[in-house]
Amino acid sequence: MNDSSLKIENVSKSYGAVRALQDVSFSVRRGTIHAVLGENGAGKSTLMKVIKGEVMPDSGRIVLDGQAYERYEPAYTRRLGVIMVHQELAVFDNLSVAENIFPDMRRFLRGGMIDAERLRAEARRALASFDFDLHPDTLMAGLTLGQKQLIEILRALNQPRKLLILDEPTSGLSTAESDRLMRILRKLADGGETILFISHRIPEILGACDEVSVLRDGRYIETFDCRRATEAELVNRMAGRELVQDTAVRAAAPANGEPMLEVRGLRVPGRLDDLSLALRAGEVVGLFGLEGSGSSEVAPALFGLHVATGSLQVRGKNVPRLLPHALRRHGVGFVNTNRKEAGLFMRSSIAVNVSAPVLSNFSGFVGWLRCRQAADFARGYMQRFSIKASSVEAPPSALSGGNQQKVMLAAALADDPQVVLINEPTRGVDVAAKADIHRHLRSLARDGKSLLVMSSELPELLALCDRIVVMRSRRIVGECALAQMDAEHIMTLAAGRAPVAHEPGVAA
Repeated sequence: MNDSSLKIENVSKSYGAVRALQDVSFSVRRGTIHAVLGENGAGKSTLMKVIKGEVMPDSGRIVLDGQAYERYEPAYTRRLGVIMVHQELAVFDNLSVAENIFPDMRRFLRGGMIDAERLRAEARRALASFDFDLHPDTLMAGLTLGQKQLIEILRALNQPRKLLILDEPTSGLSTAESDRLMRILRKLADGGETILFISHRIPEILGACDEVSVLRDGRYIETFDCRRATEAELVNRMAGRELVQDTAVRAAAPANGEPMLEVRGLRVPGRLDDLSLALRAGEVVGLFGLEGSGSSEVAPALFGLHVATGSLQVRGKNVPRLLPHALRRHGVGFVNTNRKEAGLFMRSSIAVNVSAPVLSNFSGFVGWLRCRQAADFARGYMQRFSIKASSVEAPPSALSGGNQQKVMLAAALADDPQVVLINEPTRGVDVAAKADIHRHLRSLARDGKSLLVMSSELPELLALCDRIVVMRSRRIVGECALAQMDAEHIMTLAAGRAPVAHEPGVAA
């Protein structure tokens, strides 16, 4: 008996001279979670778009439950039962949670009117399946990135389907949210559903998926049984080379480094309570906390994106008002969490994105822009960060996630800030790009800059930081210095089982 739910047969796709997919073939068994792994630019997204019917292949075919695609159109594949959640959010911020879970209101019509109570009841049932404590009438605009991502996944899970495709579904989720999602997906797969799962988190794939297929440079490499594969094996097959991680033992940042940023009594109503923190020159400080801890709010608050109170000094000088332009003048840079919504001009060129923070450097006395100089400036950053693009005129929308992230980092560093605030530095990027970005961040610290890094991935902070500050209930509850960093202790602090007194800049 053939237990294949999905067959990908000799699929190829080119864009001009670029061969995105080259004769890709593999099968996905019914009732399994099948991961697709590869570096940025390996062809994962193109393949998923072919399966979803958003892109027509040049050759080859897709077969779902024994039926070959007759055409490649999203409406057609939706009728076949293919449901996909893209990496970049597609939610309606001006609508409620219930309306986002069930955007097709026709099922709730009664006498030509929407049955609002039935809509709320169905939304409560869906939210309960994720242990989600949200009111159905809550506006999406007020939710966190992780909450929005879960709502979009809930929308997919409440549609009839034969194949569920999830592209980086845990990239914006906390550890607890990711674990909850994977338990739900496991239950669905055990019940006979077929799930395609794209992720760069190899431990997550090995712990939750049944099989993983590796792509490299648009080609299919191999399918592994997740029960027998190792992380090193997958990394090497994905990269096509021995990938040496930057995990060498490093010395701690100098204890006598110049104070670069000192904040006292930082408060944002409903987000942060009485936060105090100090950074020294040459150190990378991590911020870690579970969902709702406030860790993701610190960098935006310090950069003036929230209405905040408290005192802030940068290199010994008071910053009287927390506003983005004032912080930039004092040498503070910021890298946002969501590159699509508030990090990049997705349809403008790389040159525009990188030169935008220092545009006055390329303006003449009558306001004319010296475009060639701006392009040369951006080209230097492309080389520095190894940004892979056809030219400096390519828009970020045409780049892989890892290269988009590098463009956003380059833009944040364009005016040479001395303090850099970074939220989720490697969200949605592969292991090679992650190692590359980490090397750049450590290089900035060696140059004497201070970095405050928030990440929902504790292993990332353990590999990158000199100190990790732990938050819970909108407050700092402790710190771990390089010599005392321990994942179990940090998680214990974050989960609330070990209250610890805290002094800014002093390791617990």
